[in-house]
Amino acid sequence: MKPVEALPRLAAYYDSNRKGYWILDRNGSWLEVNESSLRRHLRASGLASDTKRGELLSELDAALNDYQLESAVAFAGPLAGHSKGVTEQCGQRTLITTSPRLIEPANGECPLLMKLMENLFCDPDADQRPYVLGWLKIAIESLRAGARRPGQAIAMAGPRNGGKSLWQNITTELLGGRAAKPYRYMCGQTTFNADLFGAEHLMVEDECGSTDLRARREFGARIKDFTVNEVQSCHAKNRQALSLRPFWRLTISLNDEPENLMVLPPMDESLSDKLMLLRTHRAEMPMPTDTNDARSAFWSALMGELPAFVGYLLRWKIPEALRCQRFGIATFRHPHLLDAIDSISPEFRLLSLIDSVVFADDGLINGSVVITAEALESRLTNSPMGHEARRLFSWNNACGTYLGRLASKRPERIQQNRNKRSREWCLKREVVTP
Repeated sequence: MKPVEALPRLAAYYDSNRKGYWILDRNGSWLEVNESSLRRHLRASGLASDTKRGELLSELDAALNDYQLESAVAFAGPLAGHSKGVTEQCGQRTLITTSPRLIEPANGECPLLMKLMENLFCDPDADQRPYVLGWLKIAIESLRAGARRPGQAIAMAGPRNGGKSLWQNITTELLGGRAAKPYRYMCGQTTFNADLFGAEHLMVEDECGSTDLRARREFGARIKDFTVNEVQSCHAKNRQALSLRPFWRLTISLNDEPENLMVLPPMDESLSDKLMLLRTHRAEMPMPTDTNDARSAFWSALMGELPAFVGYLLRWKIPEALRCQRFGIATFRHPHLLDAIDSISPEFRLLSLIDSVVFADDGLINGSVVITAEALESRLTNSPMGHEARRLFSWNNACGTYLGRLASKRPERIQQNRNKRSREWCLKREVVTP
């Protein structure tokens, strides 16, 4: 295949997906043009548009044919984590039109950023700053090396107006300056996701998410997909989907009220290492923010500290006890948030139903009962709590799945008894300590 650089004409690529062309402008940036515009540029470069005697095509038309036959790309546009230029993605030639804006490290101090982190992430139960630093360090090092490495999603839950969104905006700047909103795609409201591929930082920010269990499960499936799968399907409206390798980091901010926490997916085993749960506190800002001018000055001061902060991250060593072979930094889940999410998860709703129906009889022998999932579902759905039970068991084998999770999370209450004929469950009454 003859490279475009060898052609005695304007450097251009044909976008077979959009049916258009890309040329370099005078600033060295890639510009999308239609065929009429490209013809004009080719004429300006000296190619004749008239057919010479004995020739079937003019020089200009011959150049257009060459672009389509020799310089076609399957994808053209910004691609998260990749510098501009021509590269191959999943066996297809792609034209990356822009690069992430990486911050060059510098020596110096960053007291505002350090104080902001302390106010946000220092908790009476745990100092969460090493996990935030490690997560950022791995991401920035991977971006600078041009190498994709999987990274956990981070969910930050805390009081309203506490600084969560501010930290997300800082994270955007640290990860290349580009952010996209993935929530509609992640919860199944749309199948189109091409807008996500041009941003390194995927940001769910205090959005009115669905508490419907199916939407939450879809959300959880996308978290797992975004965090560990290298190849992603890029699907734009009215375009054929294609496979690409973006570099993504996902952050989620939400208030810590129970109805907001219910947006998060149920914490099952497959998600446990892929989602960090950080408890944030209302951060006292290290500079005044009571006016628009003050807020602007504060943001400018924070941005001025980013080179020193990046330098600090690149020099900082992840403690040995917090290292993780897969992600580089271990996954932290704040126990307060984990308990709060578990308390509203479907398996714990099932446990509440068991206590309300099965153990309502104080005279139950030995305080335990052995039963199959099918029999338990029938008993609960035909009880005075039947309406809630039917809502809980909205899909086949839901009862058995929730019992399995409870056996893992609350083994003192739920145990599995499996024999050759059936799988039974031993349900135990909760022991109340006086």
